[in-house]
Amino acid sequence: MRIVCVLAVAVVLAFPRMAAAQPGQPDIQGFWRPVVDGASHSVEEGPEPANANITGQRDRKRQTIMVGGGRDPQLPYQPWAAAKRLDHLANFHTPTKWAHLDPEDRCLLNGVPRSNYRGTMQILQSPGYVTILYEWNHAYRVIPLDGRPHAPAAVKQWNGDSRGRWEGNTLVVDVTNFLVDDAEHNVQPWFDSHGSFYSDALHVVERYTIVNADTIRYEATVEDPKVFTRPWQVGFTVSRNKQPGYELLEEACVEGERNTPGMIAAGRIAKAAGQTGIHTHGEK
Repeated sequence: MRIVCVLAVAVVLAFPRMAAAQPGQPDIQGFWRPVVDGASHSVEEGPEPANANITGQRDRKRQTIMVGGGRDPQLPYQPWAAAKRLDHLANFHTPTKWAHLDPEDRCLLNGVPRSNYRGTMQILQSPGYVTILYEWNHAYRVIPLDGRPHAPAAVKQWNGDSRGRWEGNTLVVDVTNFLVDDAEHNVQPWFDSHGSFYSDALHVVERYTIVNADTIRYEATVEDPKVFTRPWQVGFTVSRNKQPGYELLEEACVEGERNTPGMIAAGRIAKAAGQTGIHTHGEK
């Protein structure tokens, strides 16, 4: 994590806050926050309701960010992948080792598109680049706009490898080269805390469309033929933070972290007592 912090500082120095956008391109610099509630917990269902438990029907008042899919949007997992996610949800309910927890709970990076619905971001522009700094865990992305190819396939990153271009007032970002899953350590980011995972074939295309000076419409198309039966989309509004003097918080996730050891200890006690189940948004 120390390396990430140092690199983040280097990015801020390389792309100062008041740098000008490239001539002819929209200026989207500033602090932005997604207008969504709980998507990082579940892209299908939104925040965890008060009546969440391990049995029962799904909460009908969900707050999904998924685009399309009718009244009951669900991630289009292939059968084997749906079964694997159920394993994630069972382990999440009674974790007995670090790999059972949401990677975010262990202070790892959130990847794409989850970073964009996790919290505040700062967008910087300089000739040939757009840089996004995220409040969560000092994450950042440097997005070249010069048409260069993606990094070699062997180069894998938590936030993927981003390449951008402007289409009118829309910034289009093509993202590949995501970190491969490690079954033993589970260091690959999830789309949410519901164990929503992907493979090394993940391909994300983001669209940041300027609605007005204080509003961006964010949409991401997610494609992974190894895991999903079809591409799927998320979409939500991002609003400018106009608070005078606002700065990104110093997100010190690792220092003093005590939640994860407690979660594992509680999971082991529950598992030993035969208390197993699957985390759902059910009704009591």
